[in-house]
Amino acid sequence: MNFFSDIVADIDRGLARMPSWAQDYFGGSVWEMFGYGGIQALAIGAIGWSIASWMERRHLKKLDLREQELRHITLTTAKRARESGRCDAVLLTGSSVIAHDYFRTLIISLRRLIGGNITPYERLVARGRRAAIIRLKQEAHIRGIDKVINIRFGASTLTGRPVRGVEIIAYGTGIKTIATS
Repeated sequence: MNFFSDIVADIDRGLARMPSWAQDYFGGSVWEMFGYGGIQALAIGAIGWSIASWMERRHLKKLDLREQELRHITLTTAKRARESGRCDAVLLTGSSVIAHDYFRTLIISLRRLIGGNITPYERLVARGRRAAIIRLKQEAHIRGIDKVINIRFGASTLTGRPVRGVEIIAYGTGIKTIATS
């Protein structure tokens, strides 16, 4: 216990030698420094979480609008088309890279230690899947295709210091029936 008290006393002496503006910012003792720092960290975390949640809701609204615009294009996981007659087939792809913010990364890291469902990551993957499907439908719309069969997904995790996220790729066979005369 004496060792801990000595360390706290050394830090307090160091804080006492700092300029007055630094003492106002960090506090005059270790306990004030942790108190002020803790309050600041909680405030910054709450602001960051709020902004990230607002941006996520905004992105989901945009996805809803784009899904409504492309609802005429049907998707199926069936391997064969039921159309009779001649049809052209083309490979269509749509990909999306979704990254999550540092605040949710912290929650995800803590949850991985404890175990269980990682809900922020599940929401991230669901958003990525929706965006990839929308991009697949946009490519189909551009090519004049109204049906995509054999839909499949691929995913990869992006890890690194600047970005942590997930890439989702949706692909399938676009079918365009050709009228025979």
